[in-house]
Amino acid sequence: MHATDAIDLNAFVTTPENVRFEYRIAGPFRRLPALILDFAVRGILFWILLILMALLGFVVRFSGGIAILLFLISWFALDWFYGLLFETFWNGQTPGKWLTKVRVISVDGRPINAYQATIRNFLRLADFAPMVSLELFSPDAPPMYVIPTFLVSLLCMTMTKRFQRLGDLAAGTMVVVTQRSWVPPHIKFDDPRVESLSGHIPANFRMTTTLAKAIALFVERRARIPNVRRQELAAYIAAPLLRQFNFRDDTSPDLLLCALYYREFIAKDAFLDSQSFASPPPNAPEHRSPTTDSKASAATISASPVAAPSIAAPPIAAPPPVLEPTPRSASDSGPPGKVSP
Repeated sequence: MHATDAIDLNAFVTTPENVRFEYRIAGPFRRLPALILDFAVRGILFWILLILMALLGFVVRFSGGIAILLFLISWFALDWFYGLLFETFWNGQTPGKWLTKVRVISVDGRPINAYQATIRNFLRLADFAPMVSLELFSPDAPPMYVIPTFLVSLLCMTMTKRFQRLGDLAAGTMVVVTQRSWVPPHIKFDDPRVESLSGHIPANFRMTTTLAKAIALFVERRARIPNVRRQELAAYIAAPLLRQFNFRDDTSPDLLLCALYYREFIAKDAFLDSQSFASPPPNAPEHRSPTTDSKASAATISASPVAAPSIAAPPIAAPPPVLEPTPRSASDSGPPGKVSP
């Protein structure tokens, strides 16, 4: 393994349509509870089979040999086809994987198919090796090597970037953490500067899902964080954004994150609607002077009431406006629709 191929819990998959997906790999300790739960589920199904076999033998009066044969066939099907059927028809999940929020997918990001589920589940016995005899726990126990140690699977996981066991390598699969549904909290701001600053954020700026979650988490908890610490935490996220937006250095990072949250989760629809109708009416001049825009922006922010603000941050100055094309000269001016000679 090269130095640049360090083990990472994040896997990136690019589809043929050039769409990039990010998955979080489930490590051995994340997969162990799922394995234990699946063993428990199979144990419960095993006792259900025993009860059914007993009832079946009592009603139909099967002989002992036939009942044992049916039991062994049922146990074989349960042991070998439990994971195969569940992972094929339940989106790569078994009951244990579903409870622990993990699932199996192909290494290219596609859902697992029946062939891959068959390969990875039939090689599970090799991943359990080496087996330990029952005599290890009791001298009177029969010499049956049925207790797994999982050493092969653990060794294989530590040597692969995506924590793949033998069955995963053969089937071309990996186990990832299921993305949980996330709903941003709805928070209201009393400070009018939040809405005002959100209007100066470039219209073409789009937040990634990770950035949106980070900002939402910060805004949700900011009221419980002291002001000094709040500014320090906000600076980690807001510093590159201030440079990207060409805002002044004295702009409050806390205020900027609140403005981004307001724009993304509260007024996003209204913001997009206002951008779609941003073209001037036919009787209005086509361009405005950058100097006039700058004065108007400064007047808008300075005129906003700041009584009892909820954001304890130094007042911000108006960010520099985006320069628009040079306005037409006086010789080109004229009524709309009329061509100057």
